[in-house]
Amino acid sequence: MPSTTNDRLTHLVYEASLDNSLLPELILELTEQVQMAADGRMIEADQRHDLSDLMEHFRRAIEISEKMVQLQERGSDLEAVLGTFAVGIALIDDSGKPMVINQAMRRTGLALEAPITLLPADRSDNAMTAAQSLTRWVTETNRLETPQSLVTRESNTTYMLLPRQEAMRMGFPAKAAAVLVATNPNATDGLRALASAHDLTLREQALVRGLMETSDLRKASASIGISYESGRTYLKRVFEKTGLTSQVDLINAIAKSPLSVFRERETTDDERFQVRRLHRLPDGRMLEYFILGPETGRPVLLFDALSGSSIDLTGFPRQYLEHLDHYGVRLIMPCRPGIYRSDFKKMTSLREFAPDLENLIDALGYDQVSLMSFSFGSGVALATAHELPDRIRKVVLSSPSYPAYTHENWRELDQFYHLSAVLAQRWPAMFRQLIPFLVRSIIQNAPRYMARYCKRSPSADDIELLSHPTIGIRSSKMLEERTAGGVRGMVEENLLNARGWDFNVANIETEVEIYHGAFDNVAPAQGGATLAEDLPNATFTLFDDKGHYQHISGWPWMVARAAGLDVAPYDRTYTIPDID
Repeated sequence: MPSTTNDRLTHLVYEASLDNSLLPELILELTEQVQMAADGRMIEADQRHDLSDLMEHFRRAIEISEKMVQLQERGSDLEAVLGTFAVGIALIDDSGKPMVINQAMRRTGLALEAPITLLPADRSDNAMTAAQSLTRWVTETNRLETPQSLVTRESNTTYMLLPRQEAMRMGFPAKAAAVLVATNPNATDGLRALASAHDLTLREQALVRGLMETSDLRKASASIGISYESGRTYLKRVFEKTGLTSQVDLINAIAKSPLSVFRERETTDDERFQVRRLHRLPDGRMLEYFILGPETGRPVLLFDALSGSSIDLTGFPRQYLEHLDHYGVRLIMPCRPGIYRSDFKKMTSLREFAPDLENLIDALGYDQVSLMSFSFGSGVALATAHELPDRIRKVVLSSPSYPAYTHENWRELDQFYHLSAVLAQRWPAMFRQLIPFLVRSIIQNAPRYMARYCKRSPSADDIELLSHPTIGIRSSKMLEERTAGGVRGMVEENLLNARGWDFNVANIETEVEIYHGAFDNVAPAQGGATLAEDLPNATFTLFDDKGHYQHISGWPWMVARAAGLDVAPYDRTYTIPDID
């Protein structure tokens, strides 16, 4: 590879770390060079060495991108708002290290930068064996999805550890694995909250403040100039008003009461409809799935694209439910290993996800289900149909990717085809480097990425769909949540797709319907037609005016078709809602 080419690629790597709209250009250039190497047109050792050096440049570019994000977040409104809280707050990552610490947390004296051990606050001293590292507490709190009340051996400060999902609902970023909250038992915030909630008099408040400072009723009474008996009378009134029965309960309630501001929030639609669910598999792993629709509806398992930016059940469940109710469909979206909150599992075949799905199907009480997929989710969908023929009623594929099909001119296609059909096959190690880089860049500035993406699309329908402001905003948010625990699941599934499916689609007897757009430049329609020919019981429908992302608006009728309903294409369409 000539030095000028190497220099151009190197510059593109670092430019793309600053401007993600350059990513398609970078991927095309990189894929071109990898293809040249595979064709034998790069034979000199120093040229191969120059190309290999790009991996190190990618690593450095990712570090630069991460540092930029950290600086942006540290200087963002989030940190400014956290600084106004009297409550100590620290955002913790998956390894137990602090990402952001506000001043109130620093004043507690808890050295979060160093390894620390925390104890359950509601256990007695003889339960010291329950002490655990912050990393372990973060893991267990997210498993239980329940806040944990903790203390240290050295301090009386009570800490509350909030799981990722609870923290996200409050507006904290998804990359924070947990949020640690601290209250100072000597602070007055808790007392003011308690007094306001239970209408305590000024005298009653003064006595309670004395108790907080001395932990002794006689001393507290003397500090406000009343007798011990009068102090007992005031304390009895406090107990009657608050419903508490001991001084210890009173102090604990005051210490924790500032946390109540986190609880006083509007319930989200996601929570109201209970969209997000967790299922524990027989081997102990957690599988997350999204579910929506009438409980008696026909069950359809949906496999989204690897980027997971199209079907937004958690963001707009009301709008999705309208269509699911109309057709009587119960839509279930299982999250593949390493995606969202599903535990990562190293797989050597797409077929290895089928036992997890069968266990979920059994847990939900279904004998048979239908399947639907978009784009690169078609591999998992067909692998499931191959492995569980008696459990799958029907399969609908929208814009499927078919590894057995090779496009005659990959250069005219989209960057995702370049990544999967060329780079992942020719240079898996570089592919592993590039995916985190791509994900981070899109999260940083999804609207700019979408705008640049639309300029290269040959499909007017795709451009209209992807240009909607909601798509850019929610794509970034969903991708952030999807990869909050890392990108290993996304990388490994993409590599399994790229290597070619290790099952014979000719053995799938289940009815399959394939819908493709003529202007699809991500997974070409010729690939969908080839797949239909290779399947023994498949039909192929081509839409002359559609592209790759037709499912964003067309998913309602596709889901209905998967459920076995005889509805015409575009019988109903989904309108992308505006974000207020």
